[in-house]
Formats: sequence, structure tokens, C-alpha cells
Amino acid sequence: MLSSRTVAVFLLMTPLVPSVLAQRSESTASLLLRFDNEHDLAAKEHLLLTVTNKDAGAGPPLLRLAESTTNSDTRWMAMRGMATLRYTDCAPFLEASLKDSDALVRSNAARALGDLRIGNASTALLAMFAAEQDPAAIQQASAALQMLDIKAAVPLIREKLPVFTGQTREWLIGALGMLGSIRDVPLIAGYLDDDVSGMAATEAIRELAGVSFGPLSLSTNGGVNGYPPPETLAARAWWKSHKVEWPHCDDCHPKSSR
Repeated sequence: MLSSRTVAVFLLMTPLVPSVLAQRSESTASLLLRFDNEHDLAAKEHLLLTVTNKDAGAGPPLLRLAESTTNSDTRWMAMRGMATLRYTDCAPFLEASLKDSDALVRSNAARALGDLRIGNASTALLAMFAAEQDPAAIQQASAALQMLDIKAAVPLIREKLPVFTGQTREWLIGALGMLGSIRDVPLIAGYLDDDVSGMAATEAIRELAGVSFGPLSLSTNGGVNGYPPPETLAARAWWKSHKVEWPHCDDCHPKSSR
């Protein structure tokens, strides 16, 4: 005999079954129409996930919708769907969208170009990044620059680092750590004392200089509540002992490609 708890769970789940089955059998065109008209972002994302899960060939209709809709939330979220489906034919649309007036559209266009590894979008992405002032768009563009290994962005990243703060600066430091060279260590080391960017600076120096900053001995713990973390404390100590004679660095092992 089923327990009362089991029966209750079954009764709660049963009404959902027809809805789930109906959604799975719904046509892509119908789902995309609902997707375009939905503006609750969680519900909209669920509809997009349904489309990409049920129809691997949904790239072209997603592109047509993104090109024709008047809804910016549809436009930028459709870009995510096309990236998920690896639909590279949307590249010209993504490049054009880097100039869109909506920052979320620009952000997602940049990220999708990176996710899809559209290498020939480098020029357009660099132009967007150079002109960009929105923090979220800066973050996603910096991620795309890393994905596409666009080292020509390094001078632009250096320029933007002192302009932006917080999380945006973290993303920029991360991008410089991947795209820059050991010559960028002094600039990045200047952010080791920053409460927000210190860990990003530590990781970037580790990447560029090939220096390991951990694990430390138990006698050198982090500050209050473990922050700064031991790795950042080690990076600070390392830089303090190196900056006077920089760039002489006997313990550095930068990647050969640097």
C-alpha cells in the first residue's frame, strides 16, 4: 500500500505531466512565438531551453526571429540559443549587433562570437571593445577576446584597467593574464592590494610569470576570515622582493609563447 506521503507527491506531480508532454510536442514555430512574447526572463529562458533541447536545427529560425523582433530581450537571448546550437551562420548578425544601442545585445553578441570561436570577427570585436563603456559588455567582450586569443586587444585592456573597478576590473585583469606578456606583471601587481581584484591579479601573475604562490605553510594564514587568501599574500610577498630589480626574475618561467 502506498503511504499517504507517496500519494500526495504523486498527486502533486500528475497535473504537470500533460503540460510537459504538450510542451515537448509543441512546434518550434509555436515555441518561438511564445518565447518572443514572454518577458519574464526566467520563463523566457525556459522556453529557449525547450527549443534548443528539442530541435537541433533551430538555429535558422532563431536567427530569423532575432533579426526581425522588436524585443531586445528576445534578440540577446536568441544569441545564447544560437551559440548553444553551435550555429555559426549567425556570425554576420552577431558582428552587426556589436554596434547595437542595447548593452545587453552587445554583451551577448560578443560572448556568442567567442563561444562560437568566430576568429574572423576579431576586427569587429576589437572596435566594439575599444568604444565600449558599459561594464557588463566590457566583461563579456573581454571573455570573448580571450576565447579568440586576440592579443591585439592588450593595449586596450591596459587602458581600461584603471578606468573600471570591481568585477569589471577582475575580468580585465583575467584577460590581460591570458593575452598579455610578462611585461604586464608590474601593472597587474599594482592591484594585488585591492580587496576585489587581488585574487584575479594573483592568478594573472601566476599565468604570465609561471610562479606558483601556494600552498603556503600553516603559519602563514590569510587575514580576517581567510581574506586575503594565502595565495594573494604570497604573491604580494613575491612582488615586494622582485619589484626593485624587475624585470630580473630568476624564478619566473613564462610560457614560451610569451
